[in-house]
Amino acid sequence: MTISRKISKERMALKLSLAGTILVASLGIGYGLYVDSNAILLDGMFSLLSMGMTGLSLYTAFLVTKPDDKQFQFGYAHIEPLINVINGLLILITCLFAFISGVNTIIDGGHEIVLEHALIYAVLSTICCFGIYFVETSIAKSVDSELVKVDSQEWLVDGILSAAILVGFILVLIFDSMGYTRWNAYIDPILVSTLSIAASILPIKVLRRNLKEVLLVAPQNKAQRHVDRTIERLSKAYRFDGYTHHLAKTGRQYDLEINILVKDDSLWTTKRQDHIRQIIWDELSDDLGETWLSVSFTGQERWL
Repeated sequence: MTISRKISKERMALKLSLAGTILVASLGIGYGLYVDSNAILLDGMFSLLSMGMTGLSLYTAFLVTKPDDKQFQFGYAHIEPLINVINGLLILITCLFAFISGVNTIIDGGHEIVLEHALIYAVLSTICCFGIYFVETSIAKSVDSELVKVDSQEWLVDGILSAAILVGFILVLIFDSMGYTRWNAYIDPILVSTLSIAASILPIKVLRRNLKEVLLVAPQNKAQRHVDRTIERLSKAYRFDGYTHHLAKTGRQYDLEINILVKDDSLWTTKRQDHIRQIIWDELSDDLGETWLSVSFTGQERWL
């Protein structure tokens, strides 16, 4: 798949997500206020937050395709994990406040909701959220986009919230039919507290993965193992006097720095050095994809 086609599909997915979040956020906040349901309001606020982050992700998807310039001389790839960290933090904070709100409402004795309208919202929101989640997941896999993957996980969380709200409201109907109407006031705040805990799992995973990239932690994956094996094999084949290498991943770009110690100046001509660089590139380009590669040769160990 060409780079331009990948970018096009990535932007299409994010535009679809943006349109979906506008619809779901409007429904959630409107219905939540109308039926006096904090659970629906939480769902709507989550969608509203997602709308802002999706717009930011869409802009980021444009930025990371730009070449390096005078201001960002190493390109824009590092912005992607940074945006994902901000996204994860905001979702986590939203979940925390929702949990506190739910607990306080339970302590205060709960509150009643307009059930019929709440059920309509829960059905519509669940269908919409899971529909966009499956579309985005498919696109994220086909173009290997972390931005779309993170955005799809937000839709999964929102879909789980909506589905759980639907189940909760169905329970209210069941309790009514069984004569336990007095417990119905607690269903909404219990849903809010429970769902806020469940929804916090995905942003924690997003934070854990993307913080490693922001902090330039070496990736422990197939690419790292391939780099280790390739350089070790070349060192034996071409008799390097020593070497060091450093690998980091920021967004969709790998940064690989290799320093090779060579003490025989007559043997290591510029042409031979470029030959080694080309071999390294040919060996690693399939695994590393978009890579900032730097291969340096030195006669002094201090520069390794």
